[in-house]
Amino acid sequence: MKQNYVIFFILSFLIIILSSHFLSQKKGQKSPEQKPVPTASPVWGQPPYSPPTQTGAGFPAPTPQKTQQPAAAAKSRSITLKTPLYTGVIDTLGGTITKWELADYKSTIKPYSPPVDVLHDTPGAYNSRVVIEGMDIPYPIPFTYEGPWEIEIFRGTEIHLLWDSGKGIEIRKTYIIDSGSYLIESRVEVTNKTPNRLRYSLGVVWLAEMAKQKNSEFNRKFIALISGDVERKDKAPKKPEEFRGATTWFGFADKYFIAAYLPEIGAETDLRFDSAGGNKLVRASFSYPPNEIILPGQVSVKSSKLYLGPMDFKYLQSLGKGLENAVQYGWVGFLARPMLSLLKVFHGWFDNYGLAIILITVLIRVLFLPLTIKSMESMKNIQTKMQAIKPKIDAMKEKYKDDKAKQNQELMQIYSSHGINPLSSLGGCMPMLIQIPVFIALYDVLLYSIELRHSPFLWIGDLAEPEYLFDIPGIGIPFRILPLVMGGSWYMSQKLTPTTAPGADNMQMKMMEYMPIIFTVMFWGLPSGLILYWTVSNLLSIVQQLWVNQRIAKKGRA
Repeated sequence: MKQNYVIFFILSFLIIILSSHFLSQKKGQKSPEQKPVPTASPVWGQPPYSPPTQTGAGFPAPTPQKTQQPAAAAKSRSITLKTPLYTGVIDTLGGTITKWELADYKSTIKPYSPPVDVLHDTPGAYNSRVVIEGMDIPYPIPFTYEGPWEIEIFRGTEIHLLWDSGKGIEIRKTYIIDSGSYLIESRVEVTNKTPNRLRYSLGVVWLAEMAKQKNSEFNRKFIALISGDVERKDKAPKKPEEFRGATTWFGFADKYFIAAYLPEIGAETDLRFDSAGGNKLVRASFSYPPNEIILPGQVSVKSSKLYLGPMDFKYLQSLGKGLENAVQYGWVGFLARPMLSLLKVFHGWFDNYGLAIILITVLIRVLFLPLTIKSMESMKNIQTKMQAIKPKIDAMKEKYKDDKAKQNQELMQIYSSHGINPLSSLGGCMPMLIQIPVFIALYDVLLYSIELRHSPFLWIGDLAEPEYLFDIPGIGIPFRILPLVMGGSWYMSQKLTPTTAPGADNMQMKMMEYMPIIFTVMFWGLPSGLILYWTVSNLLSIVQQLWVNQRIAKKGRA
């Protein structure tokens, strides 16, 4: 049985590590559907920029426009939006969103903790870049705004930003706010009031910092859904990375929150991810198909949406935009999602995720109980038989101590004559092997499901994070109770389970004794909810093994 624990834990961690490594390698590669971005496509956010040269349809090749300089000196004013769900700030310079604080989510578990800002350390989200052939369009665009600078929104409203070139070009940027949703609608309208046809291109530039923080919850990643494949990048690239395909959405995400742009266009588009200075600031640049023609008196309208909120799987799924793919459940998602639903049901009963984890642990044990008892009885019977034939095995080894081949031959004969199958001991690990996907699924649920974020249980402040009480003086390592209880319960379970299996030697048994210590150290930094699951599972194993031992003892006396 000890061997089975070792096999189980080693396989569990190998699967976690190897699957994480495989997925990270896979995500780091280009999707087969991605194609090299043509050199004529705009490189947004890097002035100067000349529109691509294109002839045909009666249009001459355009001449390069004048060098554009960022409108740094333009006037910047902030519009503050307040809804029951969030408080947002829109800057008239560029029409960018600079702050988006979520009322229902606090930054830490400490009292009076400030609300989470989805756009923390973001210079400006959703900066529109318009390029018109032969014209100077400032970047960022210094929009004007007529309306109140602080708005209380309870039902919904529209925020209109306008820029007039004074030469027949108007650019309007509109936000449509629904106070009951984290999804925001937006429009960019380019109106041609000149007597000439205009050729223009529209892009979106999004800057963000990706510096590592002490709290891993707020370590930002670039994320995008392109042609059905999720791309994730957790650091600034050494050279620009370009993606071409149907961009469903892109943006930046922490562990639990995401800010994403949804262009609402079915055609292939260009998306570029590169460094914007230093090793922290990065830029995501999205471009619509270039060289659109606007006839005199016509208006070009590009509609899109923005999502600035929590990565709640069910909520994201209900939006029908594929944003639920941002939740990182990995290859065990088919188990993680129903497990989360079950945890939420149990949470509804007890209003505590710690009790919900205990209940789901008991449920898993009950489901595997017949197989577990059968395995325990098999191992106990093997132990009894092995103890009975041990003198014969010792005598045989002494007799053929210089002939290993003969030892193995005689050993098999002894096993056969006493009805012992050397491979039967492997059956004891089957219940644990079957639980490996459950273990990994629960790990992902506890690590990435926002429902369990900041969920307390007894002295544990957050089940989704490692337990923290205080740092051990002198070495700075956090002191934690639950991993010690887990290690102790594992040791007790180990002492109660059969310790002799065919082929086992003293060295193997010594190694088994150190496994609770080794894995206690390995579990030290895992989410508390996961350790709670395994601790309760160990305690149930102790109860089951005591019952099996008593049952076999009664049979022996009968």
